[in-house]
Amino acid sequence: MEGDAVTIRDVAKLAGVAVSTASRALGNGSASAKTRLKVQQAAEALHFVPNQAAKQLTSGKSNIVAIVVPEEPDFVFHDAFISGVVSQLATSFASARLLPFLVLTKPHDAQGFLKLLNGSGAAGVAIASFHYTKPFADAVKEFGKPVVFIGRPHVSMQYPYVDVDSYQGGYAAGELFAKRGRKRIAIVAGPNDMLTPQLRTEGIVDAARQFDCEIIGTVSGDYSMEHGEVGMREILEKHPEVNAVFAHSDDIAAGVYRTLHAAGKRIPEDVAVIGFDNFQTADVLTPRLTTFAQPLPAMAEAATEMLVERLETGEWKRRAVLFPARLVERESV
Repeated sequence: MEGDAVTIRDVAKLAGVAVSTASRALGNGSASAKTRLKVQQAAEALHFVPNQAAKQLTSGKSNIVAIVVPEEPDFVFHDAFISGVVSQLATSFASARLLPFLVLTKPHDAQGFLKLLNGSGAAGVAIASFHYTKPFADAVKEFGKPVVFIGRPHVSMQYPYVDVDSYQGGYAAGELFAKRGRKRIAIVAGPNDMLTPQLRTEGIVDAARQFDCEIIGTVSGDYSMEHGEVGMREILEKHPEVNAVFAHSDDIAAGVYRTLHAAGKRIPEDVAVIGFDNFQTADVLTPRLTTFAQPLPAMAEAATEMLVERLETGEWKRRAVLFPARLVERESV
């Protein structure tokens, strides 16, 4: 058998039992002590490693969980937030003895998403970076298994979630700008089909109203440096008087920096900038970026605990875990 993968059939043959009997014996199913010992000895002799997906068929329970990211693959592996979330979730799920697998699907491929999940045997799902469309929301509902979101889902979708308080972060950004005398604020926002960017915008808009500042322009787009660069260029063309920018991610802020530097604007003397994430980008920009921290390990751990509780008890013990947006002040304001 050298060079070939050992299968449950090989174990059954060596033990002199049926394949179904071998599966039950290795999967804690019904089998006599004598049969279980014989099968285990055969498995050890052949160095057989049970397949986790196969084990769920004999036990009736699945420990498989899907990490779903409805984004283009290039974006997933280049965006610090998404790649960080996927890494932390995979680590946290594995520590909880769950078997995670990554599902990458285009933002609007609802049927592909549903087909993949239905065929996976997944017991539960964690979804990150969800762009709302009704077909995709319907597909999540049709799947019917426990789902937890990283990032608050659309208001019409009543699912448990883990998130950072984006409204509070937006409000704190506006308050800090006001304290520094920056009254003409622009927003280079994230996607307008996601709730989190909307909350960040609502927060700073309310703060601007409270502290007698003016939101002079908002440009929405993806969480990329390119969007930050193009969006900031559009703002400068329409509103050259801008003296503060709230970027909805550190990558967006990096693009904002590039455009401001090209335009001969000094940061923060001419234009103050605040980002959101506190990833490596924030610390390597010049000047270093003031931003809000995303506690990814804690978020992943909370999502794991919520999903495990649901799988074990049949109930959601918690429907939402909201972490505060922690301001990290550096030199850009």
